[in-house]
Amino acid sequence: MASFTIDEIGRATKGELLQKGKANYVSGVSTDTRTIQDGDVFIALKGDNFDGHHFLTTACEKGAGAVIISDKEAGNSLPDTVSVFLVADTKQALEDLAHFHRMRFHVPVIGVTGSNGKTTTKDMITALLSTRFHVCATQKNFNNEIGLSMTLLSMTEKTEVTVVEMGMRGFGQIAELCRIASPTIGVVTNVGTSHIGILGSQANIAKAKGELIEALPADGMAILNGDDPYVKAMGNHFAGKVITYGTKEHSTVMGKDIHYEESQTRYTCAMFDEAYKIKLNLLGPHNVYDALAATAVARILGVDYRKIQKALADFQPIGQRQTILDVHGISVMDDSYNANPLSMEMAFRSLKQLPGKHHYLVLGDMGELGAFEEQLHYETGKKAANIGFDGLITVGPLCRHLARGARENGMTTVIETDSCEEAAKELSHLAKPGDIVLVKGSHYMHMEKIPGLLVTGD
Repeated sequence: MASFTIDEIGRATKGELLQKGKANYVSGVSTDTRTIQDGDVFIALKGDNFDGHHFLTTACEKGAGAVIISDKEAGNSLPDTVSVFLVADTKQALEDLAHFHRMRFHVPVIGVTGSNGKTTTKDMITALLSTRFHVCATQKNFNNEIGLSMTLLSMTEKTEVTVVEMGMRGFGQIAELCRIASPTIGVVTNVGTSHIGILGSQANIAKAKGELIEALPADGMAILNGDDPYVKAMGNHFAGKVITYGTKEHSTVMGKDIHYEESQTRYTCAMFDEAYKIKLNLLGPHNVYDALAATAVARILGVDYRKIQKALADFQPIGQRQTILDVHGISVMDDSYNANPLSMEMAFRSLKQLPGKHHYLVLGDMGELGAFEEQLHYETGKKAANIGFDGLITVGPLCRHLARGARENGMTTVIETDSCEEAAKELSHLAKPGDIVLVKGSHYMHMEKIPGLLVTGD
């Protein structure tokens, strides 16, 4: 974890030193008194449902060497052994400290964004680069200002490459993350319809995601999905080097001769003047795209292709992303982490890759689609019917439009429910041993409960 002198904290945050404590430096940064270490600086973050100022006494009792506050009165009763800084915004202070620390390092910093696949792509990049470098990377999907800042603050003298995931819900948010991280390489996976309810159009989503490429230095590198016209266009006015990847059109990094097998995907990766076979223990074309993006980063930074082959063959995504569970002889693909129309279609195609007596869908509402929510749910149901499944169970009010789209386009077994419990009960009657089931929906729908309910029979 990053250490700072008291003077560096003041310079980085432009904070007012209200009280100089005993220590001349801090050995780490904390925003949580449950994990604070002796000698850390504690930053009292404030949110809609929490206020770190309420925990200042606890932070000091646990050994904080300094605290950063935005409420001046909260610092009045703190022990005189602790340095106290006053700032206008404590979250901004955290970001400023993270940026200050990041700029101590002259190493590649890779920013990853996109509507779908950014966490898996980030994790693949990390896996491939870790075969050669000491890598600092975003944990899980902690991709907002706080998560990104804590990732940067975990850089050490051993760090040779940093990989950060960048999420957004509106204009300016990627730009702010880039201000903190100063990325040198930018990866954009795709532009879908998630957050369209906030931004209003795919073109606006592309503009918001494109802030990553706009923030890169002139000697930086943009790695772009060449099969996505919104993403490919981001390279048109970029002064640095552009590397494209894809499977449909000629790109710098190409996935060719793709074969989808039971629980595996095989393809040939062609890049520059080399070509080599890749095996993924993953399903669906979207994972090929994620692997191509990761391969582009790894080869550019000098990772040997044989190490890439092995790392991709060994790669497994984190939980609730196409995890295959055996429930009483029924294969359940738990892809319940989150959902939007594009990721739904990707999951449909992955499910069809698995052999089974019947293929069923259990789908929950997709959020943040705004005025387009009814239309996009209907179109998702239509795609499910066109791809061809043996039955559909929906959960939630928005998925009634999805059910209608499936029913009106030829799917005959369509069951609408209002809860995960009801859906699990219907699924227990519908699915039999040897069948394949996809469970997917937006995170707030808690679709991850369904496999467990199916196990217990509740």
